[in-house]
Amino acid sequence: MQRERSVTIKKRATAEEIQSDLKERIERCEDRDGKCRGCGAPVPQAARPKEAGGANWIVKGLPELAPGCFGAIVGIVDQMRLEYELVS
Repeated sequence: MQRERSVTIKKRATAEEIQSDLKERIERCEDRDGKCRGCGAPVPQAARPKEAGGANWIVKGLPELAPGCFGAIVGIVDQMRLEYELVS
């Protein structure tokens, strides 16, 4: 008996495109609760996936991090790593 495997098709985007979407999502988060006001959008960097189908990018550091928004930004980045594949 074969087990069915869930396959997620990721959007392919450059680092600039991913960063732009990150910025938009951070701004929407800012609009909701004001915590992330003034936070910058991190730049995605290529990384080797830890497992097949895993994210092929990371962010190193969170620029212009406002107090109290670390968790929100990490949540946004984690979600986007599930959605996007970094391409050159």
